[in-house]
Amino acid sequence: MPASGKMYRYALSILKNPDMAHDVVQDCLIKIWQNRQKLPEVKSVDSWVMRITRNQCYDWVKMNRYSLWVDKDINRDDIGMNETTGADQKTLVNDQINWLKKVIETLPQKQKEIYHLREVEELTYQEIAEVMSLTLAEVKVTLHRTREKIKENIKKIEAYGLAN
Repeated sequence: MPASGKMYRYALSILKNPDMAHDVVQDCLIKIWQNRQKLPEVKSVDSWVMRITRNQCYDWVKMNRYSLWVDKDINRDDIGMNETTGADQKTLVNDQINWLKKVIETLPQKQKEIYHLREVEELTYQEIAEVMSLTLAEVKVTLHRTREKIKENIKKIEAYGLAN
């Protein structure tokens, strides 16, 4: 299933455990297969699949009493880092990535999820609204506030040198 990569990344962003995320995706795929007769009624298959993934993750958390946190995985290639990047530049970029991760860790769970679905999984606002059972306006407002909070906190870190 083409969406299984997205499902895995989303599950991993919630559970922070690769084995659990893999198990959740397997459970989701079974659930999707068992409910395949509903597909003609589904407006957006991606949203439906991501909602199933989200619900399965929270079911696992409840069953296993795992705590939730999100660590945004950032691919250094996506930000222009490669083997020719100088040591000083690599250090600076790694510091910035660590700052971003620390800031994201401080966000409420709802903001973390919406941010992850938009920035990592690249879902549309409408798809996020469907996955999270929110209105389109709630998604837009929450994402805007999340981005503003991230910018504000990054500026504080840079201004006061609180990198570690």
